[in-house]
Amino acid sequence: MSFLAQLQDEELAIFEKYISHVQFPRDSCILREGEPGDGCYIIDEGTVRLELKNVETDTDSVIGFLEPGAFLGEFSLLDGKPRSASAYAHSDVKARWFSKESYEEICRQYPQVGLKMAVAMGENLSAKMRELNEKIAGYVFAGDIDKDTHDMVARAVKAQKLFERWPEERVDALLKDIAETIAGRAEELAEETVAETGIGVATDKVMKIRFASLEVYKTTAGQRASGEIKTDHERQVTEIASPVGVVLGLIPVTNPVSTVVFKTIVTLKGRNAIIMSCHRNALGVGTKAVDIIRDVLERHEAPMDLVQAIRKRSSRQKTMMFMNHPGVSLILATGGTSMVKAAYSSGTPAIGVGPGNAPVLVCSDADLSAVAQTVIESKSFDNGVICGSENNLVVVASVRESFIKMLGENGAIILRADEKHRVAAQIFDPDSHTLKVSFVGKPAQYIADSADIRRDMEIRLIVVPIKEDELKGPFGHEKLAPILSLCTVDNEAKGIEMCKQILLNQGRGHTAVIYTQNQEWVQQFGREIEASRILVNSAAALGCIGIGTGLTPSLTLGCGTFGRNSTTDNVSYTHLLNIKRLAMHL
Repeated sequence: MSFLAQLQDEELAIFEKYISHVQFPRDSCILREGEPGDGCYIIDEGTVRLELKNVETDTDSVIGFLEPGAFLGEFSLLDGKPRSASAYAHSDVKARWFSKESYEEICRQYPQVGLKMAVAMGENLSAKMRELNEKIAGYVFAGDIDKDTHDMVARAVKAQKLFERWPEERVDALLKDIAETIAGRAEELAEETVAETGIGVATDKVMKIRFASLEVYKTTAGQRASGEIKTDHERQVTEIASPVGVVLGLIPVTNPVSTVVFKTIVTLKGRNAIIMSCHRNALGVGTKAVDIIRDVLERHEAPMDLVQAIRKRSSRQKTMMFMNHPGVSLILATGGTSMVKAAYSSGTPAIGVGPGNAPVLVCSDADLSAVAQTVIESKSFDNGVICGSENNLVVVASVRESFIKMLGENGAIILRADEKHRVAAQIFDPDSHTLKVSFVGKPAQYIADSADIRRDMEIRLIVVPIKEDELKGPFGHEKLAPILSLCTVDNEAKGIEMCKQILLNQGRGHTAVIYTQNQEWVQQFGREIEASRILVNSAAALGCIGIGTGLTPSLTLGCGTFGRNSTTDNVSYTHLLNIKRLAMHL
């Protein structure tokens, strides 16, 4: 029973004198972690989402939800300490607010009402602590897996065994239908993605979805991924491919549909099954994509449980249950750093990725007009959320002014010192120096408007000149938005050293770019830069995933041991096979 329902009519009338009725639109912040606890809310309508501070876009920070009748903010009201978590309106919310001073006045003037309030808040706190204890127990006893998880994995195991002996032609026909079906609904899925996540550009997501379906399918079509796949007659060694089994696929909020279809194709090519764990902010569209794929499975008389999705609002505890389940053979982790680290530490084999922070070296012989156009098109593509996109321009001094002129002519703005400070204060977390989640995947014009920066043009990209000693600050980190830092160096040799320094700061092992016609500089860059994808005269955002380059089309990009990953490859179906070797006596 809620606190308000316990009050008599005269007591409710007293309470109403001290409160104010407030409303919060969906996703607005109600309380912020670390702020003073100057009062408390009672939720009347809607759902409130509780989050701990988190700077990783793709890592879940949600610790719980509050429904109507619950108190919000009573911890700080009672102990006088700062807020321990942030609260957001998960839906439109109506609530009643009373201040700390009002509560103290009620206790003095109307002790009976004050006592009922104190008892109700105590019960509310007790319920929250019990829920917290259950969550902690879920981590402490990670081996205790609930029935729902067991059942999903059991269905996946059964489906995979039925699918294991399908011939290559039948598998390819299934994958072709999946790819074409998802590609055919790309516009619908892209629009729903932007509507649900608030991230990126729908037209650009259409291109990514079609690429992740049709182009990824082409890399698998006609390839053998089962049974004898290769024989070395001289050595008398035959390679035999077997499935890895059941794969757990972590799906990021930045690219949910394209990642779902990509992981489906590469997983099923090897006769594996997959369970998708979508980021909660992309759960709706991610689950819809899975349902579309399951319809295709049914058309081909394939076991539908080859592809499943965790349909409820997930939690780290639930995700850990799947990671630790003995029936899950491999984790394919695309997401935030801490979630990837959890996958690697789960005890289950994992393929993970790392953050990007690509440096771009613009040499003195580069075609500056072409570079400016390419960089702007690339970094503004889907509002900069591809992890391998450009993040830091490193420009040789002799061409700096000409290059800046070219950037301006193609839709970029170069910030002045005062504008740089305004942007930093507006969009970066002051403690972590990382981009606030609310600005991830937002247009350059939106970011400029938020910082009160005006130009007589449509702003497509924001370029921020910085000095070497500012690389450790916010502009030297990954920025999943159309924002680039710009550093100036004396020559190409110093440019390579600065690119190495940038990657040591963040993004080691991911992607780097050089623009030049000088093959000696290209070779030196390739030898010295610790990146798994080193692009030459190519757009980073698209080139790193295999658009416009010869790299394997992929939505999961390994960073090698440089970035604490298990592979440097663009992950494909070949990474989801067990390769046995039949060796004859010579």
